[in-house]
Amino acid sequence: MKETAINSPTPHQEYLAHIGSQLQQARLAKDWSLALVSRKTNIRQALLEDIEAGRLGQLPEPVYLQGLLRRYGECVGLDGLAIAQEFPQTANQNRWQLPQWCQFIAYFQLRPSHLYVAYLLIIVTTVQSLGNIVRNQSPTAVPQLDPALRESRTPVPSPPIVSNPQPSPRATNSSTPTANSNESVVVDIRAQDVAWMRVEIDGKTAFEGTLPKGSQKQWVADESVRVRSGNAGAVYITINDQKPHRLGEPGTVEEFTYQAKADNKPKTQASS
Repeated sequence: MKETAINSPTPHQEYLAHIGSQLQQARLAKDWSLALVSRKTNIRQALLEDIEAGRLGQLPEPVYLQGLLRRYGECVGLDGLAIAQEFPQTANQNRWQLPQWCQFIAYFQLRPSHLYVAYLLIIVTTVQSLGNIVRNQSPTAVPQLDPALRESRTPVPSPPIVSNPQPSPRATNSSTPTANSNESVVVDIRAQDVAWMRVEIDGKTAFEGTLPKGSQKQWVADESVRVRSGNAGAVYITINDQKPHRLGEPGTVEEFTYQAKADNKPKTQASS
């Protein structure tokens, strides 16, 4: 008796075998494969095979099975809602039940497009993470030049070439005797315009170069003073605070010689 009860078909099995045959016939009438119906309904092909074969034990609970039957029926052009409502509502308590996660998979079939979306999300997340790591390691994208190198690369204007540094006006050589000595001579030279000159004190060159306009210089000699200028009219010479006299005419080359011990008067000579 127990074996007869197990093998006897239930209302669910009878209805499933009947409706599965109808769904199969409707599918074949359209010349559709189970793979095509699976893509259209998002139902795994194995479940579609179990529905057509009437294998109730391989299918989820009736409440979920009704949704599968409705989607299958609507896909092949049948009244899916009526097929689902005619399915018996009383569940077989002794029948094996699918776990909850299997029931979810029965409704959702993983497709290649889903995998592509997942791969895309993984790639985007990885690229963003790598970008954050690079930005944290290198706060500034543009390399900064070392201040020392930047300063060294800045062109510095070269100072003008001066043949001889000019001392301050009325500079006195402290190492020579002062003007108060009877045997020394104090020579003041003042330039009213730019003039080149060479000054020899006691036979040694004390200055050779260009005097700017308005500049004044002073030397102390023990024996002799010799002054030569290329613009004699702009040079005025004073000996021992005497009255200054001009070396010569403007634009001419003149030479002035003074002997201290010989008590000679100043001599001015024109030079070719």
